Amino acid sequence: MDTQNSSLDDVLRHPAIWRGEQGAVAQPCLPSGHAALDAVLPGGGWPRASVSELVVRRPGSGELALLWPVLRRCNQPVVLIQPPLLPYAPAWQAAGVALTRLIWVRPASRADALWAMEQALREPGCGAVLGWMDGVDDRAARRLLLASREGGGCGFLLCARAAGASPLPLRLALEATPAGPAVRVLKRRGSPLAEAIMLTETNHALAGAVPADLAAGRLSGHRNAA
Repeated sequence: MDTQNSSLDDVLRHPAIWRGEQGAVAQPCLPSGHAALDAVLPGGGWPRASVSELVVRRPGSGELALLWPVLRRCNQPVVLIQPPLLPYAPAWQAAGVALTRLIWVRPASRADALWAMEQALREPGCGAVLGWMDGVDDRAARRLLLASREGGGCGFLLCARAAGASPLPLRLALEATPAGPAVRVLKRRGSPLAEAIMLTETNHALAGAVPADLAAGRLSGHRNAA
């Protein structure tokens, strides 16, 4: 029996073996720019070389204001793949994201959108990739995740509803409230989080740096096609 226990201990000491009490493996992250959110995200920010899922039931609920700090910080090209509304350039500029770093892709089909997102994630020169699409199955999500690990940037999959089980390690839901955007952490490494996080500082911080008409109602970063 002692020999068996000794052999098991030798196996468990191997560096390739992960044990629950060791905690999560550290992953490079970029601060989200929101202290309350960083406090509950594994690693203290948005994971790099990964894809995070954002459930946004209604476009313009504050999803871009949530992401602008990290998009500004990455200081590399940002790829937007089939956003549901036209990007509003003055709001992006006011948020500190140079328009020369924005790449807007309008694929002809869902398959083209997935292909474009995969290729952009695989490119080391891309700081962040935002793709708006629903119904990404397990196989497609794994391909996106693998591509992000090759490129090393931050990937964000924005969808109107949460799918079932997903290989993506982080899933958040965002809703607009009178007090500001509310974020719920639906999936993360570690213990679950029941309470919503109010990001009331998001719009307040931006309002002081943009013209009055932007602060009044255009901080979503979108505008209607009309």
